Amino acid sequence: MSDSEKKIQRASLLMMASVLLSRVIGFVREWVLAQTVGASAMTDVYSASFTIPDFINSLMAAGALSISFVPLLTSYLTKKDQAFADRVFRSIAGTLGGFLLAFVILCEVFALPLSRLVAPGFSPAQLEMLATLLRIILPAQLFFYWGGLAIALQYAHGHFLFPALAPLIYNSGIIIFGVALHRSLGVMGFSIGVLAGCIFSHGVLQAWGIRRLGYRLMPSWDLSPEIRHEIARYLWLTLPIMMGFSLVVADEWFSKYFASSMGTRAVSWLHYARIEMRIPVAVIGQAAGIASFPFLARLWAEGSTEQYTRTLLREVQKLWAAAPLAAIFFYTHALPITHFIFGGSKLNTLDMENTAQALRMFSVGIFFWTLQLILSRGFYACQRTWLPSIIGTLISFVCLPLYWYLGDKMGFSGLALAGSVGIALYCLVLWVLLRGHLRRHVPNYDLQTFYGFCALWTLFLGFMALAAQQLGRLQIYQGTQTSAFLSLVAVLTVLIGVSLLALRTVFARLTDGQPLY
Repeated sequence: MSDSEKKIQRASLLMMASVLLSRVIGFVREWVLAQTVGASAMTDVYSASFTIPDFINSLMAAGALSISFVPLLTSYLTKKDQAFADRVFRSIAGTLGGFLLAFVILCEVFALPLSRLVAPGFSPAQLEMLATLLRIILPAQLFFYWGGLAIALQYAHGHFLFPALAPLIYNSGIIIFGVALHRSLGVMGFSIGVLAGCIFSHGVLQAWGIRRLGYRLMPSWDLSPEIRHEIARYLWLTLPIMMGFSLVVADEWFSKYFASSMGTRAVSWLHYARIEMRIPVAVIGQAAGIASFPFLARLWAEGSTEQYTRTLLREVQKLWAAAPLAAIFFYTHALPITHFIFGGSKLNTLDMENTAQALRMFSVGIFFWTLQLILSRGFYACQRTWLPSIIGTLISFVCLPLYWYLGDKMGFSGLALAGSVGIALYCLVLWVLLRGHLRRHVPNYDLQTFYGFCALWTLFLGFMALAAQQLGRLQIYQGTQTSAFLSLVAVLTVLIGVSLLALRTVFARLTDGQPLY
């Protein structure tokens, strides 16, 4: 195993632990929301209030900053020019931050019309509350923006601790303020927690992180020729991600739009199911994507194309080993999972059954939601941001009629299935293009072992699916949280135990003698 692969493995373990703890805290947050508010008209409003802020966040912070800024910073650091990296960091924070501030103010002013656009099926009272919550949450995007830059800076240096702590503090803030204020302010208390949690997680904490690396905190407006050149270069890499309409972002937007006209609780059922589906996507895919991306960017910047290819394909193998197992688990045990997480809250039996129904449709796409995190970064590490963004935008428009059709035929669960089909199509196209990209730069790289592993592991997954099905027929789950827990432990023990044994024995021959996990 190369030095880069060892570093990725350590970083992956840290990020997986962070994501897992974050999801646990996130579930506590959702459980508190379900316990205090339940599935109601106001829950629908609270869920819908994140549509526009999340869209801004995915473009400005979670997407564009970490994706396009890390390769730029890596190119500076490869040349041992940290002082220049500091100047570029502060200038981008100042110039683009000013535009974001103006955009946030504009959204604050037009919050009510935006609410009508996001949820046209809501009642006038719901729209008024949606506008209020939107105005509370929107300023958090300024902290997400600056914090996203600071996190990218730490990733480029191979530092992951403070970024790993950010979601834990953020979710904790939502819980603390939500519990403290829900009796007097209802769901508004949770929205206040969003803002407060963001200030501490992406403001205060990340400021500490970059100060430890020797960077200055305050944005600047340095527009010297060399800085203008780098800002232009940054914008060239960032604009396709910001302006693109990828299904990764559009899926939730499409779902909420159509679901808002499907009854009072349809948005909530999809919301709770999506929260559950995102556990394996985050723990497996997000952790792998975050941990591997800076190293892939560094390998590409150094011209180590063969090592870059090997590292990228090994990360894909890791996802192929783990993510389909998660999909099997969530599909075959959707109701016990939902009951274990949300049982005892204000969600009634119908709420949990419909949430589980949506979760089954979401689980069909779990592997592809994780895979796209690596495939897209394979291009981004090479500073090729336009191609994935254009493909993602085209597929979003192609799939829009699918949301309408499946939503009409299957209701809210059809919307979940449409997202799974769409993201599978996106991954298929990305893989074909990425394979061509690898062949151009490393024409003699042998992919036979890679494909052999994938083919044999697919057969193994078939046996695992049958095993999970048979365990479900043992009827350990009896409609209670305790029996749900026992059922989930049983199936996880079998799936994880047998899979790890197979990876460390038979399949190790197909991964250069180095087990993936």
